[in-house]
Amino acid sequence: MIGKFLGVAASALLFGLVACSDDNPSGSFDTPVAGESSSSVVSPSSSDVGGSAANVSSSSVAESSNDNAACLWNGQKGEYIVNTGFDPEGVHGAGYWYTYDDNDDGGVSRIEWEAECPNDGTDCMQYIVEHCNGLCGKMYVKRGNAKEAVVGVAFNVAGYENPAADMTTPLSADISDWGGICVTFSSSLNLFMRLAVDSKTEVFVELGQSENLVEKCFTWADFDKDDEGENPMPAAEAAKKVQSIKFGKRSGESMIGPFTIASIGKYVAGGACGTGLVNSSASGDCTDAKQVSGLWNWLSKPGSGDRVITGMDNGTETSGYWFSFVDGVEGASKIIWPGPLGYDYDVNSLEPVIEYCDGVCGEFEFEKDALGGVGFNVAGVVDPLDGYSLVTKANISSWGGLCVTYASESDLDVVLAYAQKDGFGDLSRKPKVTLPKSLALKTVCLDWEKFMSVYSEVSTTSMTSILFTVQGKADSKSRFNIRGLGKYSEATDFCSLGDDEFVSGKKGLVIR
Repeated sequence: MIGKFLGVAASALLFGLVACSDDNPSGSFDTPVAGESSSSVVSPSSSDVGGSAANVSSSSVAESSNDNAACLWNGQKGEYIVNTGFDPEGVHGAGYWYTYDDNDDGGVSRIEWEAECPNDGTDCMQYIVEHCNGLCGKMYVKRGNAKEAVVGVAFNVAGYENPAADMTTPLSADISDWGGICVTFSSSLNLFMRLAVDSKTEVFVELGQSENLVEKCFTWADFDKDDEGENPMPAAEAAKKVQSIKFGKRSGESMIGPFTIASIGKYVAGGACGTGLVNSSASGDCTDAKQVSGLWNWLSKPGSGDRVITGMDNGTETSGYWFSFVDGVEGASKIIWPGPLGYDYDVNSLEPVIEYCDGVCGEFEFEKDALGGVGFNVAGVVDPLDGYSLVTKANISSWGGLCVTYASESDLDVVLAYAQKDGFGDLSRKPKVTLPKSLALKTVCLDWEKFMSVYSEVSTTSMTSILFTVQGKADSKSRFNIRGLGKYSEATDFCSLGDDEFVSGKKGLVIR
């Protein structure tokens, strides 16, 4: 039996992997300071009523976007401006987040952010997004002398004609071709989403409540179903002349609750921002990540070894062992393991590392803009005595896709490799899905069509390896931990697992 296999299994050049670009608009627009009431928003007098459940679908994940045009804002990627498409030069102030409340009407509602904004000239909302991977805080809904309490966050779709001279009346924009809106959020309060046509006219839909981050997608028709006679016009008509999009809470009673807004996108049935968290369960029941981690399960089986059980070994018993690899430029990147590796036969073993972190964990260090990653071979190498240079192909189409439980300080690409020798070739041409950075453990299930959305000519009938890669900038570091892997499941609403101790820094890099 061949010993446990780890090490630089692929020292080949990894040319052409393109890092995610920041497509936020730029400009000199000064955003309203967090906590201030925006004078451009006048709340309508309609009450915050209940409504029907959202039209939330996970039946068409293949449509879910790796399509960058559908995802307008993803706080988990550090974006802080919603790229609405109506302010390409960044001169009208479109897409900047601001807060609104009932203070001008005698209310005392407010938002208390999870992070205290620095008093050093840094834009507060940008600071919040960087701290929370989105907007996160606590809503204090208190009506005081107001008829109703109202508080929330919003952004203007097209901005202002001349924000330096006049910020009283936002421009209107036709967003009807969006088809609706997807939003990723969590909240202990029953939040709404509103399309503001003017200072007195809004149409709305209820987002509901969710303890964990979940992406919900609403068509314009969903707004109409939820109105109970309150919406002043059909949402499809309102969408042709929207000034701002608002998220918040309205109530005649006082209440307090935490919330997070993490992404915004155009309507796509399976979710706009590719988070894999689209919710199809109105009951609120969650799925334990252990149930979708049949290939690699350190969630419920600590001490189960350092090998992914693919079930496709070619007889050499070399499948499923984790290896690391770095960019082909010498010294550009390296991986630091949390402690010494084990030793078995003539190769290194990750087992001590896995036992320490309950998963495959480490820290990438980048001296230059470069790439680093870990992975495993699905069926193993052809001849272990030949330096692991030729890898067996395998048909993984029957898996249907892949479920991953992970945490990472940077976006983590899941790549399907099919090169048999000389490294992995050009990874930018390989099917991949990007998992957003997260200090908390996340479980995401992705079907193969989501990987194949760009290069459909590649078939899962001839895969050699599954890789997890990070594209790092010069002089940066990034921790990661992969805790569970499994074949595709239609489950979408996963139970919270909390922060990963290694990635969040609660566990040190070196085992003492």
